[in-house]
Amino acid sequence: MIMKKAITILLGIGSVLLLTGIAYAFLVAPIAVDPNTGKEVFHQKILYFHVPVAETSLVSFILAAVFGALFLYKRERKYDFLSLAAVELGFMYGLLVEMTGMMWDKAAWGVWWQWEPRLTTYLILMLMYSGYFVMRSSIGEDSTKARFGAVYAIIAAVNVPLTFFAIRLIPSIHPILFDSSGAGLEGPLLVAFLVSMFGMTFFYVSLLLTRYQMFGVSEELDILKNQIGG
Repeated sequence: MIMKKAITILLGIGSVLLLTGIAYAFLVAPIAVDPNTGKEVFHQKILYFHVPVAETSLVSFILAAVFGALFLYKRERKYDFLSLAAVELGFMYGLLVEMTGMMWDKAAWGVWWQWEPRLTTYLILMLMYSGYFVMRSSIGEDSTKARFGAVYAIIAAVNVPLTFFAIRLIPSIHPILFDSSGAGLEGPLLVAFLVSMFGMTFFYVSLLLTRYQMFGVSEELDILKNQIGG
């Protein structure tokens, strides 16, 4: 009951903040100006959704590795559920990242895809987690599935920092929201971004807890079926 209330509150706060941030970005925040051409860049507003989704997906994959490590250490099934839920949500968010990223590519660069460091490393990351689902579905025994899933999540997470720092380590045309000099979004643009970021975070946590609950209910049903069948 307590978790259900927490999920409802988190979902409500996340939805309000996310919608407010996006609405503020499109309706109130000024249109960014390209410093090189002096032209307004309306498609920059995609970033207020794209970046929060991207950052949340990377955090989700890191959480999957953390929960995987906890499962290997404590052997408690709840950590396997949380790790799997984090991978599922990270992958779902990742698909949104790819879609909104391609929209940005087309508007900014005139093509749907560029083989530059951030896009390429993120695509590799998504392919790695696609393999995670294939691996789990190919194993029948639950404990083995959980153990292999935990190890896979930990190994795959190694690519997360590589993806995040790719545009800072390798020359890239991908925009950097906040560079090492501290330059980046300011004023209303920063407000819109932060509101969207907090909203996406609350929304994500509510989804993670919901998915975790679903796994718990599913396991209880399986236990009841086995008892009835036995």
